[in-house]
Amino acid sequence: MFHEEEWRVRRFGRCTTSSSQDAWFPDPARGTEGLAHQRRQAAEACARCPVQYECLILALDHEINEGVSWGIWGGVCARDRRQAIEHATERHHGTPDARDVAQDLLVNLSPQAVDRIA
Repeated sequence: MFHEEEWRVRRFGRCTTSSSQDAWFPDPARGTEGLAHQRRQAAEACARCPVQYECLILALDHEINEGVSWGIWGGVCARDRRQAIEHATERHHGTPDARDVAQDLLVNLSPQAVDRIA
């Protein structure tokens, strides 16, 4: 569905040029401290990425349609993406749009990333 976004993420994503994938695919967060650490790690891993918004759209679209959440995508950890999808589903009484959820997440979790929303 989001072929252009997928192409851009694969071509320009910071994660695609990194020698280590550890920053983007950490072990699941455990407890409050673990979640706080993972949120900081997500923000740092994706800071200044030119395709952060597109990446987040891809992750959310996959999670909305497949129900599977893992890793850091678009600067947002899996738990925060799942919660955003749950809230959007309740608010819209049905399947949410990945673009709308991505925009809400970036505005709330990463205000500096708002400039990247196209």
